[in-house]
Parts: sequence; structure tokens; C-alpha cells
Amino acid sequence: MYDIEKHLHDNVFIQSIDRKERMYKFLISNFNIPEQFARDDSMVKDMLEQLIREKNAMLEGLEDEISIYLSEASEDEAEVNGYNLRNANINNSFFDRNKAKLYIDTYWKNYNPAYPSFASGGGDCANFVSQILYAGGMPWVDNKNPANYTWGTNWYCKQGATNKDGDRRISLSWKVAAIFKSFWVKHAEHTMTYSYAEAIEKINEIANTVYIADVVQFCYSNGVPWHTLAVTGFTKDQKTGKNDIVLSSHTMDSNSRSLLNTLLSYPSNYKLRVYIIKMKE
Repeated sequence: MYDIEKHLHDNVFIQSIDRKERMYKFLISNFNIPEQFARDDSMVKDMLEQLIREKNAMLEGLEDEISIYLSEASEDEAEVNGYNLRNANINNSFFDRNKAKLYIDTYWKNYNPAYPSFASGGGDCANFVSQILYAGGMPWVDNKNPANYTWGTNWYCKQGATNKDGDRRISLSWKVAAIFKSFWVKHAEHTMTYSYAEAIEKINEIANTVYIADVVQFCYSNGVPWHTLAVTGFTKDQKTGKNDIVLSSHTMDSNSRSLLNTLLSYPSNYKLRVYIIKMKE
């Protein structure tokens, strides 16, 4: 495993654990909730959602943390529905894969200066994939309320956006893998989720289903994503004779990543989430 990727893999996991601890302590210290209840993830999720609905002033400054926590704690619709979610009313027929591929080849190594970079912070992978999708014609979704940049229902990166925390010109769904998931499970035409063991077994099927500029996320066994990548090509694994998918990403900058070899390098109960941006070619 590459050192940079190991750092990303471990860092996202540690951040998630630390974020949970901060949520627990927030509820214990501010609402006198007994610790055994404050560590019940279902209860924490319900209470935070209630506080958001109430627009509780105590949440000020915690908006980013809470949104990421809730996205990580939410059960994925694709997994609830047998690892396969179709968004029947979406076809995204305007998505131009050729433009998206051109963007991948141009900026996978030489970062586009028109966008902020998070490579030296939490990782730039979701940011890069968002740029690819936007270059291919996927439109911003913006409810025009700057306070809601944390919501998984928005997706945008406006002119002048920076890599500073709390910059409301860039939505969390654009740059944070967990909230990218919350947005794209509803805006991709088709979403599939597999354990790594299932994905290895079905790699030929997956390779025949995805197209250039579709998206994959590497996830822990609980479904929380830690890396976001775009499909950039196809090949065949010489050792196994299986079809393989070539991936592009930032953070571990690459335009030649083997999906199959990656799956073989991690625990078999980890999950692969696949986003088919449009089905009809």
C-alpha cells in the first residue's frame, strides 16, 4: 500500500472516531445526557437532527462537523435496497464523458488553479472528482441559502472558494467524501454497493457496466467512504485474465490505478460504492 494512501485511509478513520467523540461530549456537556445514552449512535443522530430542526444556537460553529457525522451515521439507501439503487427519474443524458475524460487527463497531476486544493489537508479526492463531473456538464445544485452549504442536497464550488474551513462558497458535498455520497446516491442514475469480496467476484460484470468518468468510492466495512476516484479507462489483469477498471484520483495522484489490485489489497468486508452517472451512452 502506498504511504500516501495509507495515511489517507488511516486519517479518515481517525477523524471519524474523533468526530463521534466530539458529538458525544457535546451532548453530555450541554444537555446533561447520561454517557451511556450519549454514546448510542441512533440517539445521537436523532437528537442532532432535532436540534437542527429547532435551529438551536448551541450548534453554531459545529455545522460542518455535525453534517459529516450525520452523513457517516446514515444508512446508505443503496445498501438498504439490496446493494442496488436506481434513480428512476434521472438519466443525466447531457453528461459529456469526453469532456470529463479530457479534464481527468489534464488535471490528474497538474491541479487546476481555478479550484482550491485540499491535498495538504483532509485530502483532495472528492474535490477532484466533483471537478470532473462539473467539467462533464453536471450542474451545480444550490438552494441559494449560504447557511446550507453543509447540506447533502447542495453541490457547488463558486468562484473565489478557498480551502479554509467554513468557506460557504464551496459545499461540503463537493469536497467531503461522506457528503459527496449523500448527494450522489440521489443524483447519479444508478448506484451499486458491493463488499470487496463481491466486487472481486463480479469484476467482469462491473467493468461491463461502468463508463469513463463514472465514480467509485472505497469504503470501510461500515460503508463510510475514505477515497473517491473516477473511471479513466479499462484493461485486463494479466495474472487472472479478469477485466479491470483503471481509476484516476487526487491525494494519491494517479491516472492508472487498478481497481482489481486495490480490492485485493484491503479486507474483503470493505465496501465498494459505484456511481453510474448516466446509463445511456
